[in-house]
Amino acid sequence: MTQTEEQRRKDDDIRQSKTELLSELQISHRELEKQNHELKETQQQLNESHKRYADLYEYAPVGFLTLNKTGHILSLNQAGAKLLRNNRESLIGKLFTDCFFDIDHQAFIQYLQKVFTTSGKTAVDLKIKNADEQLSYIRLESTLMCDSSTCLMIMSDISQLKKAINLNRNLLHENRRLMKKLFHIQENERRLIARELHDELGQWLTAVRVENEVILNNTSSDSTVAVSARANNECIQKMNKIIHEMLHQLRPVLLDTLGLIGALSELKRQWCVRHPQTILEFKLSGELDKLNEPINIAVYRLIQEGLTNIYSHAEATWAQISLSREGGAEPADDCLLLTIEDNGKGYNINQQSSGLGLLGMRERVIAMSGTLSVRSAYNEGTEITIKLPIEHSNYDETNLYPID
Repeated sequence: MTQTEEQRRKDDDIRQSKTELLSELQISHRELEKQNHELKETQQQLNESHKRYADLYEYAPVGFLTLNKTGHILSLNQAGAKLLRNNRESLIGKLFTDCFFDIDHQAFIQYLQKVFTTSGKTAVDLKIKNADEQLSYIRLESTLMCDSSTCLMIMSDISQLKKAINLNRNLLHENRRLMKKLFHIQENERRLIARELHDELGQWLTAVRVENEVILNNTSSDSTVAVSARANNECIQKMNKIIHEMLHQLRPVLLDTLGLIGALSELKRQWCVRHPQTILEFKLSGELDKLNEPINIAVYRLIQEGLTNIYSHAEATWAQISLSREGGAEPADDCLLLTIEDNGKGYNINQQSSGLGLLGMRERVIAMSGTLSVRSAYNEGTEITIKLPIEHSNYDETNLYPID
C-alpha cells in the first residue's frame, strides 16, 4: 500500500469517527433536552403542589401551627392567628404556653412531650386566652414532621361545643333534681293518703263493726237482721285486709320501724303468699342497715316494681333479688348493686316496650344518679342490673356545672 493510500484510509477513518461521535453527541443532546423538559415539568408540578399546600395551610378554616420541641411557634396561618385573636407577627417566635391560662400550662407541656415521643396523631382539649384575656376552648390535633424536630398542630375552636356539653350536663342534672323532687312529692302524697286511710276510713269501719256487734247482741241469731250484720262483718274484714294491703303499697311502715332489711323480708313474705307458683329468693349482703331514707325508699320501690313486672309479664317459675353494698378506696365508689332476675319468657330489648314499669324504674334510678341495664331474650328470662351511688343519694340541686 502506497503512502498516499494509507493517508487516505486514515482520513476516512477520522471522518467516520467524527460522524459517529457527532451522532452520539446529537443523541445525548436530545436525551438531555428530554430530561431537562421532564425536570422542568416536575419542578412546575412541585411548585404548583407547594402553592396548593401553602394556600391550604394559609386559608384553611382551622388553625395550623408549626412548633419546635421547646414549644415556640415557628409559623401559623391566618385562622390560627384569628383563634388566638392576635396578629401573626407578634405570635411568631413566641412560646405557645403563653397563650394558655396558668391552669393548663403543665397540661400543654406534657402534651407537647407526648407529641414528640409518640408516632401518629395525638389530641387534647385545652383552654386558651386571647389578647383580651378572654377564655376559649380549643382542640389540638398534632403530628410529628419528617425531620422529627418540629410538629404540625391543627387547632379548632370548640367553645360552642363545650358550652353545649355543659348545658346538656346542667339539663341532665336539673332533670334528675326534678325527678327526685317528683318522687319525694309522690312519697309524701302516698304517706298522706295512707294516713287518711288508716285514721279516717279505718275508724269508720271500726265504728260500723261495733254497731254490728250491738245489733248481734240484741237480736236473735237466726233473724234477718243478724244475718245481715254478720255479712257486714265479713265485708268489713275483707275491706280491712284490702286497706292493709293498700297501706303497705302506699307506705311500707316497716321501713320506719325495722329498716330496709325488715321491710324487704315482709315484702317477700307477702309476695310469696300471693304468688305461690313462683319461687322467690332474696340474697342480701353488706351493710344495708344504715342507709338514708331516700335510698331506702328507692331500693324498696325498685324491688316492688320489679316483682310487679315479674308477676304481670314474665310468667316465671323462679325469681331472685340480689342486693349488695360495694365499697372502694374512694367515697364515690360506695354504692348499692341491685339485680332482679327471673326465668320467664323474656322479651326483645331492641323493641320498645309499651309498659310503664321499667320506665318508672329507669326514671327513679336516674333521679338517684344511678345506672340501669337490662339483659333479656325470648325464652331466656330477664335480668335487670341497677347501680345506685350512696354518696349521691342526697342530690344537691346547687351542684351544677357552670356554662362558660
